[in-house]
Amino acid sequence: MSRPADAMPESLSDAALHEPDQALHVEDLTVSYGTTTALWDIDLDIPPGVMCAIVGPNGSGKSTLLKTALGLVRPVAGHVRFLGRPVAQMRGQIGYVPQRQSVDWDFPTTARDVVEMGLYRRLGWLRRPGKDARARAMAALAELGMQDYADRQISQLSGGQQQRVFIARALVQDAPILILDEPMAGVDASTEAVIIALLKRLRDSGRTVIVVHHDLTTVQSYFDWLVMLNVRIIAQGPVAKAYTPENLRATYGRQLAMIAAPLDMGRT
Repeated sequence: MSRPADAMPESLSDAALHEPDQALHVEDLTVSYGTTTALWDIDLDIPPGVMCAIVGPNGSGKSTLLKTALGLVRPVAGHVRFLGRPVAQMRGQIGYVPQRQSVDWDFPTTARDVVEMGLYRRLGWLRRPGKDARARAMAALAELGMQDYADRQISQLSGGQQQRVFIARALVQDAPILILDEPMAGVDASTEAVIIALLKRLRDSGRTVIVVHHDLTTVQSYFDWLVMLNVRIIAQGPVAKAYTPENLRATYGRQLAMIAAPLDMGRT
């Protein structure tokens, strides 16, 4: 699991690169669900090698932004590039952890089976995982302290344990870009600490980590890059510059009154 973060398949052509110096480049992106605009005219750049939080109130379009970038939602307008390439060319280069509530946890499979699914693109869907694949899956589980639960049915694990398993599934892909949709939602403090420590190690190794995050009180200690979203982009850039009282008020409006107490709203 030590492939360089910038390693790319030789088969991908460089002919159509657009903004290749950005891990994620979004331009003029608009997304609607029926008559409801979920995202409006989004321009976004996330550089490689950062740990980025995407924050905003409920209904602000955070998950929609991720799903559209990954090709799971069709936009009305605009385009997305990962390391200069369309997502269709980057499937094996992006690890994705969806929201936990979107997963069918009653599916009859073990924790190790779930992690091995992260290798199917590399192995081919008709090949059974061999000794090397099983070893890689166990190593990914060990990174998250879940090796002793490898043969446990996924439905028998706690919420925090299930989340660790799905992060291990993304980790085993050894992808240069990792995208997680609210990975800390509903997990206990020890699981959150394990997840954050792992994500920081991946960032420090040169990978790009993009996280939809809900807890404003931990943004400054967890992340180094920030996107503030409320249908439109309110602010983006290094946390030290983007995380300001003015940008928080513009992003959250009246909702900020309910979460402002733990924040240093007097910071300049």
